[in-house]
Amino acid sequence: MENRNPHQIANDLLKIADYIGKLAERLNELNTFYAMWWQTYRVDYKSDKSAEKAYDLTKDGMEMQTIKLKIKVLERKMSAYKVYLRVLEGEARNQF
Repeated sequence: MENRNPHQIANDLLKIADYIGKLAERLNELNTFYAMWWQTYRVDYKSDKSAEKAYDLTKDGMEMQTIKLKIKVLERKMSAYKVYLRVLEGEARNQF
């Protein structure tokens, strides 16, 4: 993180939270489609695991996995920003 002031960091956190919300909305849509896919195609596979893997290979399944990973990365980035903000607050109070 380059030298950013707390207002810029807070603004970045808001943008990331908004983006996570949009990703979560799409993930919810994909989960709904997954439930319908599961009901239709599960009978074609010997096990739940093989059906899950087959779904993961579909376009929607790959998008679902990508979104889950993006959300994880963004949550970790938000956590790092929050730690950085706490350090800045401590420095502002001469606590370090």
